Amino acid sequence: MKYLQYQWKPRLFYVLAISILVSVMLVSLEWTSWAEQINSQGYTHGEGEGKMPSILMYILPFVKELILIGVPMLITVALAKLIGRFKKRK
Repeated sequence: MKYLQYQWKPRLFYVLAISILVSVMLVSLEWTSWAEQINSQGYTHGEGEGKMPSILMYILPFVKELILIGVPMLITVALAKLIGRFKKRK
């Protein structure tokens, strides 16, 4: 419990800052011509060569959470370790 309370404000700031940065990057991706092309073509649900297995309906939400939460977390941990190494050298 002591470790959770140790410097929690800067660590929370890093996580929030990186999460906001990733969110802004994803929103800006929506404004690209690539995304406009995909939106103009559209996607037909239920038509096509094969159906998606029903198990993917349960797995894909976890993949989304893993990407949207896990990527900023890993970036934050990596930056914290780099900052820690530079502070130890000084």
